Amino acid sequence: MFSISYLILALAETLEQRWETYRERGDFDQFVEFTLSLNGLTEQLNNQQLPGLVRACQELENTALSLFATPSAHPIPVVRANAMERQLNVILRELRQHETPAVMARRGMDRIKKYEDTWNRPRKVMIVSRINHPWMLALSEQLSFFGFFPEELRWGAQPTHHEPPLATIFIPDYEGKAYSPQAVAGVMALRAHFPTSYFYCLSVPADLQSIVLLQRAGADACVPASKQISDLLSRILDMVDTREQDIHRVLVVEDSATAVAHIRRSLWQYGIDSRAISDPRNLLDAAVDYRPDAILMDIYMPFCSGVEVTSALRQIPEYQSIPVIYLSSETDLAQQVEALRLGGDQFLTKPVNPIILASVVKTKIERYREMLYSGRHDGLTGLLNHSTSKLMLDHMLKATSTNGQLVVAMIDIDHFKSINDNFGHPLGDQVIRSLAWLLRGRLRNTDLIGRYGGEEFIIALADADLVRATSLLETIREAFSNLPQNHAQGSVHATFSCGVAALPHYCTVSDLIGGADEALLVAKRQGRNQMVLAPLLNT
Repeated sequence: MFSISYLILALAETLEQRWETYRERGDFDQFVEFTLSLNGLTEQLNNQQLPGLVRACQELENTALSLFATPSAHPIPVVRANAMERQLNVILRELRQHETPAVMARRGMDRIKKYEDTWNRPRKVMIVSRINHPWMLALSEQLSFFGFFPEELRWGAQPTHHEPPLATIFIPDYEGKAYSPQAVAGVMALRAHFPTSYFYCLSVPADLQSIVLLQRAGADACVPASKQISDLLSRILDMVDTREQDIHRVLVVEDSATAVAHIRRSLWQYGIDSRAISDPRNLLDAAVDYRPDAILMDIYMPFCSGVEVTSALRQIPEYQSIPVIYLSSETDLAQQVEALRLGGDQFLTKPVNPIILASVVKTKIERYREMLYSGRHDGLTGLLNHSTSKLMLDHMLKATSTNGQLVVAMIDIDHFKSINDNFGHPLGDQVIRSLAWLLRGRLRNTDLIGRYGGEEFIIALADADLVRATSLLETIREAFSNLPQNHAQGSVHATFSCGVAALPHYCTVSDLIGGADEALLVAKRQGRNQMVLAPLLNT
């Protein structure tokens, strides 16, 4: 069962409260607030790739929007209000069914959610196909290697449980042919049964009518016939990584308390976190502490103008690309152009429409994050690159308490040059990708997984004792050695060696990496395909 983030549950609670207020008062303004909250919840669910819940929210939102035209018609008739409430209750019930204990605790006590141990989280994937389909065995085997739990279901059969799988994969009887009416009906029936599962329909022909019919039935992704199993695995792993994305963070630089209240309220309705400062001289300290994804900057403030602040901010390399959105009542076009020329990214005129504000902020942040992603991640595997891995390890170490736990492992694929020489670089790339997928599938989203260089990887496990961490790494090492690497002439098996160092015996980033690297060299000298612990120092 997947988990729902605290942010989404908080938005759902706000939505429920606003609906209750509207039912009590029947005021049109309260109905508008309810609809805005519903729109914000829909966007957050869409960000976390929960299409079933997104559809349910969109249906309710469409109903609400149809009642906007005539404010005098509020409160709406009881029968219609009861129907909307039933739709809302289905959404709330489905969300709360997937709360983790940590989310429940935070929701009840309004405190920071505790770190969750999700190494052993179930990642069930249902595969729908006819009996003995040749793809079924291969797909099940691959999914199992990468930490998923495949479950088979025949076309037309009913699932025996109500717990939704992370993903549902449909394999047609005939490759590249249009899905039969019975198959489309089967997709539709399972969509009603599993509203939150992500639906993949495989081997869909490049035909608009086929794709539209499957989308109407509930398919989220129609995978062309030309795509391989590896492409599907990559998609599913990317979906796992985006289940619990960081929320958008916006730093508001504004000296008017009234304007700050309006802006922060508007952002919160759309699931955007914010922090405000009234004095621009505190901007750098606030940015270091809060790490915003964007800055909303008033143009006219005490001490200096927003344009001057932005121009100074752009002198600091770390903030040269962060989006800066100006807020001002300035209507002079020449002044606006000049403000943008001196470092701003967008100019919004006060008072700002909440929907436009949220849309602009999210668009700028998404583009900013895409730029950061390409600079921080390895193109082949999607893992953190060398420099970002070291930076993230430094952050993890600083965030670890005096008596905290942190385990670092260096991994190197054995005899990798001979794989390239004997079978070609495409197979070498496949071996590297398969190890990256295995690590992503078996480790937590909060663990550091990086491609350190070539065939070498770095891992950092926070809040993990050495015994448990080494046991987990041994399990991954054995799984990788059993994973067939298929090529035109058959298949081969690859292995890796691993060195491990941990707190408190190694206390700095360089010591942790150096200790793990020395242990890795020992593992290779001793015959490879094994894990070696760095000597326990400072005991």
